[in-house]
Amino acid sequence: MEDLEKYSYSKLDTYMQCPFKYKLVYIDKKNIYTDSVATLIGTLVHATEENIAKLIQKNEPIDYIKLKNNFIIKIAEIEKKFYKDYWTPDKNGVLYKDKIYFYLDKGIYRLEKFMKEHPTYKIVGIEQEFLFDYETAKVKKCKFKGFIDRVFYDTATDKYIIQDIKTYAEPISDEKLTTPLQFVFYTLAADNLWGAKENQIICQYDLPFLDLTQDAGTKGYMTRGKAKLEKLFGSIDNKDFKPNPTPLCHWCIFCQTNPNQPEAAKHLCPYYSHWTRENKTFKTENEWQGMENHKLVLEHYLKSHNVSQIEGGELNGKSSSN
Repeated sequence: MEDLEKYSYSKLDTYMQCPFKYKLVYIDKKNIYTDSVATLIGTLVHATEENIAKLIQKNEPIDYIKLKNNFIIKIAEIEKKFYKDYWTPDKNGVLYKDKIYFYLDKGIYRLEKFMKEHPTYKIVGIEQEFLFDYETAKVKKCKFKGFIDRVFYDTATDKYIIQDIKTYAEPISDEKLTTPLQFVFYTLAADNLWGAKENQIICQYDLPFLDLTQDAGTKGYMTRGKAKLEKLFGSIDNKDFKPNPTPLCHWCIFCQTNPNQPEAAKHLCPYYSHWTRENKTFKTENEWQGMENHKLVLEHYLKSHNVSQIEGGELNGKSSSN
């Protein structure tokens, strides 16, 4: 049996965010996971929305009081675990508390309201899993895998409405809505699962923290998306792992400025940005000098942080500073 490499959207999105992080996670197998307030709240919202969708699909009553009580209990646990992050305003000055209150007041009712406004819609996919082969003239055969948050079928128009839930605090920019690679994956998956073609599919982001739904994928998004996939796979095949240090490094597990960095992720990336909320700098730890010089850069970095390295890439000794 052919053992094909599997790619999810999140795997390719990691490469788009930072090719060097992709190398650490998927090539060097440093797949180190840690929770954050954002990921935990996102997971909680998704679980709540999944429960509501299943009840609607089965035509059963929705116990919002029970759902809200469970939500509040879980939020209290998250707040306790990540107290500082929970009470730190985002770039728009909004607290998680405000987003949670809005969701419990309005956002949690969105799906039921949406279904009443679209009586010809049926829910046909909830956390819909997919796995299928993908291959083009420029992309070697592999498998695409993942889950789609929600899929509706409109019996009146013979169209499929694919929704992805995002716990964003502001609308998605028009630039990002034009060719969202995530929906390129989902459109290919819908063809594999239901035989749905591009002209039968409507792509939407659902933003329950904003009481907003945004259409995604403008005309020709699949053509552009497939071209983007070919470019990404070409870069990966060519081992182009040049890092992309930005302020987002601060939340990356491989960044030394991340206050929640797990021990196993320390000192693996010598190229991170020094940006923090308190020090908005463009300085980076080291400049990229190509993969051929990475070992020397890493050795210099480890030495400067009082960390030694032994066989197998394991670290011996600990840094004198974080």
